[in-house]
Amino acid sequence: MSTYGEYSEVAICNMALAEIGRGAMITSMDEASQAARACKLRYPYARDAVLRSYDWNFAAKRKELAAHSTAPAFEFARAFDLPDDCLIVRSVYEGEGANWVVENRQILTDMGAPIYIKYTYRCTDVAKFDPLFVAALAARIASDIAVNLSESVSRAQSLWQVYQAKLGEARRRDAQEGEPDQMPQGSWLDARQSSGVRGYRDWDGG
Repeated sequence: MSTYGEYSEVAICNMALAEIGRGAMITSMDEASQAARACKLRYPYARDAVLRSYDWNFAAKRKELAAHSTAPAFEFARAFDLPDDCLIVRSVYEGEGANWVVENRQILTDMGAPIYIKYTYRCTDVAKFDPLFVAALAARIASDIAVNLSESVSRAQSLWQVYQAKLGEARRRDAQEGEPDQMPQGSWLDARQSSGVRGYRDWDGG
């Protein structure tokens, strides 16, 4: 599998520290420094938040789900457990007009089993990250740790604006590589051309 660059969690955190304006870089997330402790605490949260903010091509997965043995108490007929690495459900493919909702790490629906989902997974392999995603992630980390390291709220707010700008650029470029949530012709979905597809999005409109 091809990869983009020689990225690492430490390298991404050092990009964040550079955005803040700190001269000292870290060599390990476990070193005994204030910068390393801040990066180690915030990196996983920032990574998952940026992954969840948009339907990144590099972080897409498709999976068939079997119904859970216990049905919902009311409103829906079946429950389907989300994959452990699922950060957000992008779409569910099944019968016409089908409704579904995500609750408590399950998809609740009246659809028959199995169902087929497309979702964003928790991608921890930095070698798979798109370069523009890396730039956005570094800016997000910088914003998150700026107050801790620089004691400047205004600096954190400024870096949040940098993050938003870099995120917007990354989204635009990513969107040029295909049409999300569409299945190819000649697939098992051909018999369901009029199927209802409902995408689930998180709070920040990703």
